[in-house]
Amino acid sequence: MRFAEVFLRLGSALVAWMMMYAYFLWLAAVYVIACGPDGDEMHRLLLGLVPFVCGFAFALQVTRPFAEIHSILRWLGVPLFLLLPCALRSVWGVFQTVNINAIAICADVTPPTWQSLWAPLQLITLLLALYMVARVWRSVAQDKAK
Repeated sequence: MRFAEVFLRLGSALVAWMMMYAYFLWLAAVYVIACGPDGDEMHRLLLGLVPFVCGFAFALQVTRPFAEIHSILRWLGVPLFLLLPCALRSVWGVFQTVNINAIAICADVTPPTWQSLWAPLQLITLLLALYMVARVWRSVAQDKAK
């Protein structure tokens, strides 16, 4: 392999891991962040990140041809699993408020359509990200078994 390919694959994987961390941390923190002057801005930001996180979740596999690098980077997934309960708490809180109680996130009005979709989309994105992190672990275990 050429140096440029190794550098590109490693850089892409590191950016993907950073995106996963940013998403999981923000999702975990949105539960305790009060509505500011812009209201539900953080929720809108997290909804906008959904397509990017889904794309970057697949980029976690780009280092697979380099077994040593791939096995080192897999340890970056451990803190994501530790953040999972906090992230799920945020998703459940919004789901309960918007989808069950029919109250908007930061107001006592009927929630707009995007808020009704927020919790299910976040849950799907979380599950996809965790599946891809688990695939990183599984691919390392399969490569070691060979």
